[in-house]
Amino acid sequence: MILKTADSKKDIFYLINKYSRVISRVEAEMLLEFLFNCEKLDLYVRDFIINKTIEELYDMLASRRLNGESVQHITGRAEFMGLDFIVTKDVLIPRPETEILVNEILGAGFIAPKILDLCTGSGNIAVSLAKSMPQAEIIATDISENALKIAEKNAVLHQASAGIKFYKGNLFNALMFAKNPKFDIIVCNPPYIKEAEIPFLQKEVRSEPLIALNGGKDGLDFYRDIAKESRKFLRKGSSILLEMGFGQREAIEDIFLSYNIFSIYRVIRDFSGIERAIWINLL
Repeated sequence: MILKTADSKKDIFYLINKYSRVISRVEAEMLLEFLFNCEKLDLYVRDFIINKTIEELYDMLASRRLNGESVQHITGRAEFMGLDFIVTKDVLIPRPETEILVNEILGAGFIAPKILDLCTGSGNIAVSLAKSMPQAEIIATDISENALKIAEKNAVLHQASAGIKFYKGNLFNALMFAKNPKFDIIVCNPPYIKEAEIPFLQKEVRSEPLIALNGGKDGLDFYRDIAKESRKFLRKGSSILLEMGFGQREAIEDIFLSYNIFSIYRVIRDFSGIERAIWINLL
């Protein structure tokens, strides 16, 4: 459908293609969805007025993207597990790879598990699990008060507040006031980027909170802490699911196996074939 204005032949396709050499079609569509406050399908079936003002507004959005700001931070939204999440610069942008953690839990056949989501950020993991497993009891923690505020907003947005309790603190320290802090599953997408590599990340990634990226000198600080402390909060035979970075599998396995109380159940690859998540069982 060609959408014309009274004084121009510019249409949605013109805007989508305007920056095609530097902005992907997907990102262009996301910016236009934000600009018109509509769904992706609407871009192709509804009649929109594409006038000079609209084009200038779109140019402003595109300029922010070209200056290294992520589309998600521009729009304040990110999709995860088919749900629309509020995001700000206080939280890590949810990524498709992290959906592996949610899908693994959903596919495991748990009936009414008690789940701990460490480093919850925007709450994308906790909220997605609560939506699909309303019988689950979920606690989500984060050291950032601002991140927890966003996570709570996302829980309200998706009517999942009843199934999630939020606590502030660093990893397990957040559970100080939680009742019966024993879990069937601990899930976490921890910071796992080596400190020395952070200055070389893409500009839009560096705009995300440093606290959600920095995994210490070798990127493994959080895995060490989780391996050391998690047994106090796990029921016998329970599980830990962790996202991990490229090439970290062997080191993470060594960390957990050194305690002689864990076994490696499986390693899961992402869409690119990279070993992205690890499932660990407490013996």
